[in-house]
Amino acid sequence: MQQVGSLLRTAAAVPRALGAPASRRMQRGARALVVRAQQAGHAAAAPDEEKEEKQQGHQVPKNSAANLEAQDPEILAYREHQATAARITLAEEARTLVSLGKFGVLATQGRGELEGFPSGSVVEYAADEQGRPIFAFSTMSPHTADVKKEPRCSLTIMAQPFRGIADGRVNLLGRMKQITDEAEKAAAKQAYLQSHPNSFWVEFGDFSFFRLDEIVLARLVAGFARAGKVTAEEYAEAQPDPIAPFSAPVAGHMNDDHADATAAMIKHYVGITVSKATILNVDRLGMSVACDRGKDQLKVRLPFPRAATDRKSIKDLIVEMTRASAAAAGAAAGNGGDGNAASS
Repeated sequence: MQQVGSLLRTAAAVPRALGAPASRRMQRGARALVVRAQQAGHAAAAPDEEKEEKQQGHQVPKNSAANLEAQDPEILAYREHQATAARITLAEEARTLVSLGKFGVLATQGRGELEGFPSGSVVEYAADEQGRPIFAFSTMSPHTADVKKEPRCSLTIMAQPFRGIADGRVNLLGRMKQITDEAEKAAAKQAYLQSHPNSFWVEFGDFSFFRLDEIVLARLVAGFARAGKVTAEEYAEAQPDPIAPFSAPVAGHMNDDHADATAAMIKHYVGITVSKATILNVDRLGMSVACDRGKDQLKVRLPFPRAATDRKSIKDLIVEMTRASAAAAGAAAGNGGDGNAASS
């Protein structure tokens, strides 16, 4: 293509270089040269365009877990295991994220000269027993006037801590409503202050309580390759996972003191060898674990043998799984083994 470009520039420059006295024959010849060069350029570009068309899509390494054609036995075992690994429902994950969260990004519809433009505000909220976010809005905040004019809005909540796009987030779409009933205002204030005890400004006269009263849809991204829509009915019928409040301390203890045991459990139960395993969260049915395998970064679901019911049961299950993994590794190496993860 560089040669064609040079040819075009040369052909175009010839008549100019000759000046006004240039013969018509020379000019006709130059124009013909330009046409042939353009045709050659199109012909040369065609193979590149075809090549570009064929290369659409992600070009993943041959033995990557993301490559659907990978034949690595461990990758095949990983895929087979993950296809049926026990998980809480998307509706439960959405309710859990909302119940644990305290802050979100409220998207409203602008007014006046900003009409038609979306507007985002970081806000505090507290969830009621039905999973509806409650807010304390000031009359001085633009989003307050926004939702009064147009109640349709959305709230985006991210898992805490949010480290990147492998972590969960949920977007609730609904209609905002100001709470005017005195009994409902008292209940909303109690729930809000329980979640935000230092928010003394709710006593100020320009603050009012609002609620995302009608949730029409929840869009959940629970991490890589796990996402979907949750209907209003599914969201209303689901409950937050009862184990979720213990997730952070359990995961933190395992990651700080027993990361090698987590990697051993991944090997024993999932069938894949990883160099690093970090527990992201824990629910009643198992753990979600971020793993490194060479240059690959995988998110692995590691189910419990049975559902956990409280914090003690989580510890008992992890100790059981750790010991089973250590015994299997010891047997494979020709000696015994015992696991002590989570027993301290």
